[in-house]
Amino acid sequence: MVSFLITGCSSSEKFDSSEIEKFDVKNITDKSTQDYFTFRLVSEKEQYKVGEEVNLYGQILYNGDKEKVIIHHSSSAIFFNVREEIRGYEIDYAVQDIGTSTTLNRLGKPYGAKYDKSSVLNIPYDNTSEDYLKFMEEFLKGDGFPPGYYTVKGTTDFSAEGSEQERYNLEATIDFKVVE
Repeated sequence: MVSFLITGCSSSEKFDSSEIEKFDVKNITDKSTQDYFTFRLVSEKEQYKVGEEVNLYGQILYNGDKEKVIIHHSSSAIFFNVREEIRGYEIDYAVQDIGTSTTLNRLGKPYGAKYDKSSVLNIPYDNTSEDYLKFMEEFLKGDGFPPGYYTVKGTTDFSAEGSEQERYNLEATIDFKVVE
């Protein structure tokens, strides 16, 4: 099992929710294209309330000239790397399997993945601040996120059968706030 580690900053400063107001949300949707593939990342809202489910998803759309194409990827072709900017905390996504294939139909339904907090698996307790551990404990319970200003870098990494391009690596970045 391959997984990314979650890292936290070692600051012991207390979080001030008034800091959230200093940030402006720039993009709740973003996309990038490489050859015949488009990767799209979306937050359904600019601002969520504490306890409210945060709806994030990514999509891969094939718009080439073949009727369908098979892509090869890990457990998900889409990864979500979340960062709470005020605290400087990274919440990386875990990879559970490798060697999965998915068929994409031309201009059909895109391959999609919704952000799932259960994919946050490894919290490094060594050399991690107490504030970070408390943040992660709050983050992992319930549907919502703790208050803060979040950026999400979505990435996709796959290969396509019969393609001239060996690997496809696309990314998109969105942001949103969570307020009390």
